[in-house]
Amino acid sequence: MTPRLALISGIALLAAAQGLAWWVLTPLRPVPTRAQEVYDALTPGEFAGTLMLGGFRGTACDLLWMRADMAKEAGRFYESVALFQTISRIQPRFEQPWQYMAWDLAYNISHEVESQEAKWSWVVAGIRTAVRGFGRNPGSEKLLRHLAWMFHHKGDLFHGQIEAANWSSELNPVLAAVNAQIEPSKRIEPFPDTAGLGNFAVSSRLYRACVALAEREGRRGPPAFVRRMVPLAIESDGNVARNRGRHLDALRRYQASLEAWEEVAVWARATPRDDNEGNQRRMTLDSYERNSGALRRKAAQLARQLGGEQGEATAQRIEERDLAGAAALLARPGWRTSAAKLGVRWLDEGLR
Repeated sequence: MTPRLALISGIALLAAAQGLAWWVLTPLRPVPTRAQEVYDALTPGEFAGTLMLGGFRGTACDLLWMRADMAKEAGRFYESVALFQTISRIQPRFEQPWQYMAWDLAYNISHEVESQEAKWSWVVAGIRTAVRGFGRNPGSEKLLRHLAWMFHHKGDLFHGQIEAANWSSELNPVLAAVNAQIEPSKRIEPFPDTAGLGNFAVSSRLYRACVALAEREGRRGPPAFVRRMVPLAIESDGNVARNRGRHLDALRRYQASLEAWEEVAVWARATPRDDNEGNQRRMTLDSYERNSGALRRKAAQLARQLGGEQGEATAQRIEERDLAGAAALLARPGWRTSAAKLGVRWLDEGLR
């Protein structure tokens, strides 16, 4: 092969590779951002490397993405994380690498190690990766939703570790970024500067932030299931308190969950914009009726066990959906904090 033919062949192969990468990866890419936003997100070290790549930055990311995807499929999760980390340094406003890195760390790699301490350390690494990714993409509801799910789902295996940690320094910058983008009336309360919050308490607040972030500026909002995750997470937090014998705390969490379900119902009953949203609203309304009904019965029964006449009055208000009246009664003194022998076996007993 002559040098000229080799050069022509190389150029043709490079063009073909670029075309193939565009065809395969374009559906996976998010909406493009302005170049200035990309460079603003880079640290000095990342900026130098990105500047050297020049116009080949997209091609480099495409090739790295294919390698990372192959490594992930082959179970080489450490290699996958390293490659996605490289992509995130070249294009920090590309949200998918952050999401995949966090997932590999918190789920895949943590599953491979043996000890609980090692598993927890990898879960924390995944959480911190999701936090960093959101810091680079502060408008990404998807990354915030992914962070909330890691606390809700993976955190269910590490109740003690999560409750022993103070999450304010990690998560309050996330909430501050959300609050800077939404109306003052919808701002999310920051996490207290103390330990003690359970995984479901953390996830419910993050899910609220997802809803507020997605609805800013009159946008369509998050997927319907994200709205439902708020009351479901609060109820799960109440179940943990109940299973530990903190029955009054559980009752108050159930009350908060019922109030959150009413917020979901308001959205579900609103006029949809199209048929797809109409289906989502109908499904959500069915979920509201089913879940809130079961929760009202559970909360009313617990109120009767803890409050005597006051508990009976509270239970009646809960059953009548007078949540404001129930909340006023729950705020009064005279409640027992727990009952050693409730005489009740819940259908979800033992579940979180």
